[in-house]
Amino acid sequence: MSEAQASGGATRPADVAAVPLVVDVDGSLIPGDTFMEATLRLVAADPASLLRLPAWWFGGRANLKARVAERVGFARGEVAFNEAVLAAIRSARAAGRPVYLASGGATRHIAEIAEEVGDLSGIYTSDGNTNLTGAAKAARLVAQFGEGGFDYIGNEGRDLAVWARARHAIAVGGGAGLHRRVRALDPAAAFLPGPKGSLSGYLRAVRPHQWLKNILVFLPLIAAHLVSAPAFLAAAATFLALSLTASGTYIANDLLDLPSDRKHPSKRFRPLASGAVPLSHGLVLAPGLVVAGLAVALSVNLAAAGMVALYLVVTTAYTLVFKRRMFVDVVTLAALYTIRVLAGGVAVGVSLSPWFLAFSMFFFLMLAIVKRYQELDGLRAAELESVSGRNYEVRDLPVLAALGGASGFAAVLVLALYLNSPQVDARYGQPEVLWLLCPLLVYWIGRVMMLTNRGFVDDDPILFAVRDRPSLGVGVLCVGVFLAAL
Repeated sequence: MSEAQASGGATRPADVAAVPLVVDVDGSLIPGDTFMEATLRLVAADPASLLRLPAWWFGGRANLKARVAERVGFARGEVAFNEAVLAAIRSARAAGRPVYLASGGATRHIAEIAEEVGDLSGIYTSDGNTNLTGAAKAARLVAQFGEGGFDYIGNEGRDLAVWARARHAIAVGGGAGLHRRVRALDPAAAFLPGPKGSLSGYLRAVRPHQWLKNILVFLPLIAAHLVSAPAFLAAAATFLALSLTASGTYIANDLLDLPSDRKHPSKRFRPLASGAVPLSHGLVLAPGLVVAGLAVALSVNLAAAGMVALYLVVTTAYTLVFKRRMFVDVVTLAALYTIRVLAGGVAVGVSLSPWFLAFSMFFFLMLAIVKRYQELDGLRAAELESVSGRNYEVRDLPVLAALGGASGFAAVLVLALYLNSPQVDARYGQPEVLWLLCPLLVYWIGRVMMLTNRGFVDDDPILFAVRDRPSLGVGVLCVGVFLAAL
């Protein structure tokens, strides 16, 4: 694409044999929003940029878009496209029609998207002074092609001003109200499918299956032999508080991970990465769920709210910084597991022993390493060497396997030392029975590491254990050993 084309110097209709097709980008060609995505990428790369955004905004929306575009762009494969709109573009080109993009996005971003689409005649974009949307876009296109001299693909109410001056209207997605207004302008209007938002998409974004990890809040209650309705209700409320907060952080993480997720063999199907859930909805859901989680934690006690707030701080640090640091990421994931246990302890008023915390540190580190290992193993299966946003390579797999096994067996060693301590004799009637826990855990850890290496652990290890019959069997046996030792 030439410099003249990129700046909007397109060929006039008198010079072409067919009516040009002009395609909106945000919400039409792509299910997302270029400015929103670019801003998220900027914040992910440089969190301090949040402090500069308000100053740029005071210079006007066009200025804000230009400033963001100066700092971040879109590489090939980092944008999700609406396949129906791509098909319309291909059909127009096959018919010999020129195709243009017209967007309120910044020139750099639209040019990069146009480059990936390929074989376009030009683009029209916002600059540092004019935000090319609505009436401003309509006037620009009429000046270029004449009244009724182009067909236009758009997706929202602001595009009505453009459709009113186009020869033919083509709407992407939208509800019945928008469709009626488009038909009032053009009875022969065409309609293309937009992102199919559904309840299942929002549920997948919230990831309720990940809430299973929060059952760790009940461990202090079990370890302290605390059997009471108030204690159970406090632990259950803490479970809900952590679940809501975690879902908010999952959505925030997905928003900031869009580029790397879209290049990942499986993560590209996540609702936000694929466009099944609009980014704007994710920006509302993430803080809403976090606030709800903190409110539920406050209903338990101040200490529980403090632990949920600590979970939020650590997971935010992980999202913005730690996940890009080699091995710092798995240590942070292990810490998040431990924070869940600590939250359960403060919710029911149980102090955790150093033995318990040492066991948790090594055991959860093993689980975190397994999680990272299975992600890298997925890259190996896809014949990729690394993925953007992570400081790991496929060749690190043997080292991770060794570290995971060492961490798991270190946890068993801590358990064995604890079982030989005076505290156990004082708390249990048959403490010698507890030694059966060691071979059970050795078997489970060894089996998980072997299955991870074979590619059978394809999710978080705790979620894998809940679905895996041998793991459930080990869990039942461990509960039986615990009860027999009382």
